Amino acid sequence: MDKSISCTIGLGSNTPDREYQITKAIEHICAYLQKCSISSVYESEACNGKDKPYLNAVIHGSTTHDYDTVVKFLKDWEAECGRTQVDTLEGIIPIDLDLVIWDEHIKRPKDFERHYFNLGYRELLAKGAYETM
Repeated sequence: MDKSISCTIGLGSNTPDREYQITKAIEHICAYLQKCSISSVYESEACNGKDKPYLNAVIHGSTTHDYDTVVKFLKDWEAECGRTQVDTLEGIIPIDLDLVIWDEHIKRPKDFERHYFNLGYRELLAKGAYETM
């Protein structure tokens, strides 16, 4: 039997259909992971102070897939939802999915420190999501 590994993913969208984008991403990710815990969806200002506000959420779950496979799964979904490099440079983010914590190791320290990740992460901590894995 494959070992189940915990992972925590940050989600964000700042397009006019951002609520739809976040909802569909949560459904897609939770169909892929086991034991999903989902934070509430909340609004945050763009870190650069100029782009449109984001809707964010954090998902914690487990998987038997390896790290690279999970990252590819997330990036493939971003592309399927219309995210392009040009739009990203212009601050238009249909969906942003980042694997921030993998097997209890912080893989994206800058994201881990950001307010948009911390709100959802702390909510999940308070709910005991990290104790049930």
